[in-house]
Amino acid sequence: MASPETYDIHELKVDPEPVLSKCTERVACETCGKSVKYFCYYCYRAVGELEGKVPQLRLPFKLDVVKHAKELDGKSTAIHAKVVAPEDVEIITYSDACLDGVDVERTALLYPGPDAQDVGAMDMSRVERVVVIDGTWSQARAMVRDSAQLQRMQKVTIRPRRTRFWRYQNMDEQYLATIEAIYFLYRDSAGSGYDGEYDALMYFFKYFYTYIQGEYAARPERPFHSRHQANYIDYSAAQGGAERAARQRDDRTRVNYDFGDLELERVFGDGD
Repeated sequence: MASPETYDIHELKVDPEPVLSKCTERVACETCGKSVKYFCYYCYRAVGELEGKVPQLRLPFKLDVVKHAKELDGKSTAIHAKVVAPEDVEIITYSDACLDGVDVERTALLYPGPDAQDVGAMDMSRVERVVVIDGTWSQARAMVRDSAQLQRMQKVTIRPRRTRFWRYQNMDEQYLATIEAIYFLYRDSAGSGYDGEYDALMYFFKYFYTYIQGEYAARPERPFHSRHQANYIDYSAAQGGAERAARQRDDRTRVNYDFGDLELERVFGDGD
């Protein structure tokens, strides 16, 4: 198996900081009324000041995200793809019949295995849609095992990369966050001529990653998760984020670092 590549998230051709840094409070979603920040993870739309400002993409093939029923909406990074590419991404809660009607002959499943083909070496023009599973790896294995439709789909895979995900998981570092896997699915499928066409899929992920780096760089006495990959916090590269975090602490006595429905201590702290 090839060694995982380390990708530079700062090379992505998307700059979310000028827009997302202005979002400091939760607002009510105009569709469902729930109090959320950045985007509604029930209605899959940007909220408040972000309406009309989040980049919008069209994708070369459809994406169905099949979400385990126990996967918390507020923790799912797959929602980023739906917010950025709403016309081409569907999020479906897994059930026995959730994929009924899907043409399995023209649908691929992003899932590793000895029979999986590298999307970079495939003719993806023959693929109408790709299914990505959103859940823990044990949940994903169970869904693939129990679904006749998933088992019949051609499995595809991407080149291995090291995750930049901040939430600790008890897995190898090449187990990506769902949005990272989605992004590299489209990036790898574009081949050697890729020039940033789908970088906006990482719009929210890049901002959250950079902000977390800056928050911990601003408070170096606070340890990151002790079992996370070594040197995950890059104190030198994160200095700009640290300065922004310090300014925000000066502006408010308590900052709600809310990336989804979870506060900083729960999302980025040392607990499992």
